[in-house]
Order: sequence, then structure tokens, then C-alpha cells
Amino acid sequence: MEPDFPWQIWAVGWLAVVKALLWMSTNPVVPGPLAGFLAAKFLITMAPFLLLGIGVWNLRRWAAWGLIIVAVADLAFFVVLPGAWRFLSGDSFWGLAAVLLVFNGPIGNILILLATPFLLKTAGKYEMLGAD
Repeated sequence: MEPDFPWQIWAVGWLAVVKALLWMSTNPVVPGPLAGFLAAKFLITMAPFLLLGIGVWNLRRWAAWGLIIVAVADLAFFVVLPGAWRFLSGDSFWGLAAVLLVFNGPIGNILILLATPFLLKTAGKYEMLGAD
């Protein structure tokens, strides 16, 4: 790791990557058609969150804008279906439930959106490691 590399970039990148993959290890008990909506949401957003998280680590401006769009769309899902976030943590103990709500729920999207001004400001401005 480059000591001068902004920790916010690392944090948002990890948040996006974990947001893309963590849902595969959960087993939420979801009633009826909401299960289909949640599955579709996870399948549709998995690749974008993964690719954009890696792009943010590489300080790509397109990745920062893409992450903003995907986070807003993912957050809109929870606005349209407000009961969905309650089923994200399944029957987990409180610590795991909190982690799942941060990474799979609307909290992660809000954290990404709070960091986007910094992402846009720093995209493309830092030299990549070994690019001297």
C-alpha cells in the first residue's frame, strides 16, 4: 500500500466490493415476491459494484460517477420497497446483522454517497504505485 494513498478511496472501494459479494453468503428468510425482488437486485448490482469498486481503487473518474449512479439506484430500491431492509440480516446475531445492514442495506449506499465529493476530487490526481 502506498502511504500517501487516501484511506477514503480504499474504504469506498472495499465497501463496493464487499457489497457486491457479501449477499452470496447470507440466507435471509424473505416472504413471497419480495424474495424475487431482492434476488434480482443483488444479481443486477453485483457486477457493477465489483467493477466500480476496483475502478475507484484505480482512481478512475468513470468509476466514481458509476458508483454514484449504482448507489443511488440501490438506495432507490429501499425507498420503493421500504420493508426489504428488514430481511437483509436474516436470523443473524446483532453484530452480523449490523454488518449485513451496512454492506447489503441502505447504510452502505449512504456511506458511498457521503464520500463521493472526495472520490470525484481525487479521481486521477494520484500517481499509481510504481508509476514514477
